[in-house]
This record gives sequence, structure tokens and C-alpha cells, in this order.
Amino acid sequence: MKKIVIDTDIGDDIDDALAIALTLNSPELELIGLTTVYKNTRIRTKLALQLLQAYGRLDIPVATGIGAPLVNKVDTDSIPCQWADEYEAIDFNCSQHAVDFLIEQAAKHPDMTIVAIGPLTNIANAVMKAPDIMKSVDIVMMAGMYSTHYPEWNVVCDPEAARIVFDAGLKLSMVGLDVTLQCRLSHEDVATIKNAAKSEIHFLSRLLTLWMDSSKHLPILHDPLTVAYLSHPDLLVMKRKRIVVEYKGEYTRGMTVEQQDVFFNRPVDTNVNVAVGVDHKRFIEMFMQRLFR
Repeated sequence: MKKIVIDTDIGDDIDDALAIALTLNSPELELIGLTTVYKNTRIRTKLALQLLQAYGRLDIPVATGIGAPLVNKVDTDSIPCQWADEYEAIDFNCSQHAVDFLIEQAAKHPDMTIVAIGPLTNIANAVMKAPDIMKSVDIVMMAGMYSTHYPEWNVVCDPEAARIVFDAGLKLSMVGLDVTLQCRLSHEDVATIKNAAKSEIHFLSRLLTLWMDSSKHLPILHDPLTVAYLSHPDLLVMKRKRIVVEYKGEYTRGMTVEQQDVFFNRPVDTNVNVAVGVDHKRFIEMFMQRLFR
């Protein structure tokens, strides 16, 4: 069983909550902690705890992390769309800061994986604080896009943090928009979730409804696919690439750019294992089955 910690910005897009639910229903994975990142991390922690409570898993610690990116200015008091004031009543279950939690778990479990499904601020700070420890663990990120020029959310929210992570010589895998955009739930899938009788699915359905009312579109399983790669690696085709993060350009800030020798096709030093293909039909079928385990 693979030990994992999920670093999440739960509360905005619904895919974070769906990824955590998939993890809890995957017997190949042991979720040993959650950390929250970006904007109002206190509320994100409370929301994550509510989700764990719905699954009867408040034994899993949730550590509150950094709300402000390294350079970008954001409103760290902003309220994510899935928040309800009644969630405030739940108690915190971890007093440790997310950065210290990540470092401690990496030191205890060098064979674990950090699943990064939010901006990379916590992880970048952990790398700066304890680089050797962080180099021991695998990091699988929902981040970036190499096949076209687009600044993916988890990178563009904190490009400086992403640059640190990509350049630090870590054991990185990147599941980007190149593959996740192929993994969209149908109206029938959403109806199945909303009509479920199980209490934990009912809580997910509530979050899903709040998010769809706000976003006006069907869920795309960006973060669940990143989790599924750990339990079912054959769902994705991976290829070693050299990816750099652009953080200075007026029009290109936050883009993940593949570096190649276009003249002579000589090999370049690679830094990340990148998802270049996905069996999206099999993944969505597996996701729906596991959601109702």
C-alpha cells in the first residue's frame, strides 16, 4: 500500500474533493495526511475536515498551509464557493504547519508520494527549508500543460513556487491539461452522484451542486486522474521531458514550456515524467465504480 499526502486547494474546483474521495476508496493507497494551500487555507482545512468526517476518517490529519503566493497578490480571506458557514463548527485536528508536516512525513516515509493538486507554494517552501529530505520522496503534480501555450491554474497562481519545484532536482511526475481535459463527467455521471443514497456521497453531491451552480459546467477530473495514476499507472502514457516554468513574461507568465533541441534533436537533461496520453474511458469508468465502493 502506497503512503500519500495530498496538498490541496479544496473548495474552488470540485475535482479536489473528488480526488480525496477517490483516494479514500482506493485500497492501493494509504492517505496519511492532507495539507491546504492558497488563499483562505483556514477555511480550506475546515472543508477538508468536513469531507473526511463524511467518510468517517477524522483520524487523518489536515495541516493548514500558506495562503499567499511567493510574489502574486491574492485575497487570503476569500471564501471558496463550496463553503457553508455550518462547516465552521468542526475542530482542527493538526496544529503543525503544512510545510513542517510535509517535511516530517517525508523524513519518516521516504518511499511516500506527495500528490500536489493545488498551487505549489507549500512544496516550494518545504524544498527551500529541507531540500535533501524532499528529494527522497516522489511528487506527482496536477500541473501545467506542455502541448500548447496555456498557463494552467496550479502553476499560474504561484509561478515562482512552481519554478523552484521544477528546478530543484526532485522526483517529479506531471499530469497536466494535455490529458486531464479528456476526462470530463457526463450529465448522466453527475445525476448518478447526486442521486446516491450513501451519506458520504451525499456530502460530495452537496459540494458538487455548490460548485456547478457557480461554475456552470460539468466536472473535469483533473485531480482524480492524478490520484488514479498512483493506483493504476497504466492509465497514462508517461514520457521524460525537460519542462521549465516561465515567470517573467508579460503574456507567458505561468506557462510550462518544453525545452528541446529543435535543430539537431540532441537529448536534453530531463527533469519530469510527463503524462502524454490517457485511457480516458477506462479511467472514468474506474472512477465512478470506486466512488461507490
